[in-house]
Amino acid sequence: MAKKFGKFLMVTAALGAVTAGAYYYLKSKEALVDDDFDDDDDFDNFDEDLDEEGAAKDADRNYVDLDLQKADEFKEGINAAKADVTEKVVGGAKEVAQKVEEKVEEFFDDDDSDGSMDAM
Repeated sequence: MAKKFGKFLMVTAALGAVTAGAYYYLKSKEALVDDDFDDDDDFDNFDEDLDEEGAAKDADRNYVDLDLQKADEFKEGINAAKADVTEKVVGGAKEVAQKVEEKVEEFFDDDDSDGSMDAM
């Protein structure tokens, strides 16, 4: 009887702890959500941007003309460098492939110099 009562008491305490934890979690979550909405208030007055001072600031702005000839020269230089690098990479890859092919042929060569049949 004492064992059953002890188990009942432990289950009741565990359920009470879970219920209290869920209650406090939901209560604090609701408070956090309410606090987040208060932080989003925007008190900036956008009507100030439409006044004459804003238009005067835009009129004072300086613009830089783009030199398209220099841009074309730069693009040509980049394309030439890209072609050079591509040529070097492809040439290097061909050399490596040729060396690997020679090593593979040497590895699988059936002719032994000592006349043994190890390769067969």
